[in-house]
Amino acid sequence: MSMPDIEKTAESSTSSVLSGPGEENISPASVQKVEDLGLRIYDGDIVDWHSRSSAQPRNWSLRKKLCNTAWIFLLDSFRCVDSLDCALLSAAAPAAAEYGISNAQSLIAFSLMYGLGEALGSIVIPPYTEAFGRKPTYLVAAFLLPISCLITGTIHSVAGAYVGRFVMGATGSVPATVVVGSLEDMWESRSQGWAIYAWVLTAGLGVALGPIYGAYITSLLGWRWLYIVGTIISSLILFLLLLFTSETRPSVLLTQDLRTLQSPLRTPTPTHHIPTFRTFCRESIILPLYLFTTSPLILLTSTLASLSFCLIFLFTEALPVILLPYNFTSTTYSLGFVAFAIVMLLGIPVRVVEFKWLGTKEKEGELTPEDRIGGFVTGAGALVGGLWVLAWGTGMGVGWWLPMLGLGTLGFAANEVEFALGGYLTDVG
Repeated sequence: MSMPDIEKTAESSTSSVLSGPGEENISPASVQKVEDLGLRIYDGDIVDWHSRSSAQPRNWSLRKKLCNTAWIFLLDSFRCVDSLDCALLSAAAPAAAEYGISNAQSLIAFSLMYGLGEALGSIVIPPYTEAFGRKPTYLVAAFLLPISCLITGTIHSVAGAYVGRFVMGATGSVPATVVVGSLEDMWESRSQGWAIYAWVLTAGLGVALGPIYGAYITSLLGWRWLYIVGTIISSLILFLLLLFTSETRPSVLLTQDLRTLQSPLRTPTPTHHIPTFRTFCRESIILPLYLFTTSPLILLTSTLASLSFCLIFLFTEALPVILLPYNFTSTTYSLGFVAFAIVMLLGIPVRVVEFKWLGTKEKEGELTPEDRIGGFVTGAGALVGGLWVLAWGTGMGVGWWLPMLGLGTLGFAANEVEFALGGYLTDVG
């Protein structure tokens, strides 16, 4: 998850100011149309939803909320499972042999280029979701995803890997940075904690299962089929997003309603402010950099979260060295990430206890953003313990279950730290 607080800091008002005749000059028929849309006019020229309007995303039915949440989770999980994260590091070695380049050069193409694309996308994209909405951003990402998979998997040149992986990283940054905003749009504050945790959990499970997918597809069909299969599945996801998701950003939905009222209210067509370059630099570069450098807590927690998830990339390469002496094969070693995924689920009872405690603090009026960083306590301890077990428990004649336990503990740590960072930055923003 890359700087989810950007979505929060750029949040705009969900009401709109009429620049027309004012409420007193609107005909009864026009007022009725306003009410039919679930809107209200107050202070003469301000339009907003009624508190119980079904058009407001937080008032949607539970089924509609879950449907929209599930499809955006699917997009994010698949970019983790498939070629967008660890899975396609499995392609680096065979691709190096095919292209006649070193393993280091191949890792630059398949790993570094993806990381650069994701970093750049995380900076550039979030401010523009404020102007154009969530759904168009998801659709553009879902459209570019199969194209980038196709470029990487079918072009018989290392240049295709460089271009395709960079575009994949940029598209992968969309759910990584925009999902938190979508969840805040749809879910009330009392439910947002579970919604964000569910997102972090599904993304983490996707990342953990990615190496298994990559190892077996590469072994059975060859590395190019990772991208071909990715093209097929991501095209299906694009179709599902197109048909079954709705716009969730309140200000965009309100603007759409106001456009239908333009004629009867005799007001100009409302438009969204597209960020200028100066605004973009301030909100996407200067503000995050300021928070990162002036807040020791944000500096520490962001660094810890980055370290914990970097370990997944590390162990994609290191796990064969650890498990092959235990008679694992070049494909079955990847099953070690099952432990990573299983132990990650142990965070669920931890969240139950944490949310109960946070609820008590909120009722007492004593809740602060720092109360949400409990995951760093459990995550940091698990991170140290997991690394210690892997370092000193491997090759000691105990059995393969000991390094598996260490790897699983790292999965728990990564999930705890990632959730705590997201929750804290959301509150701070």
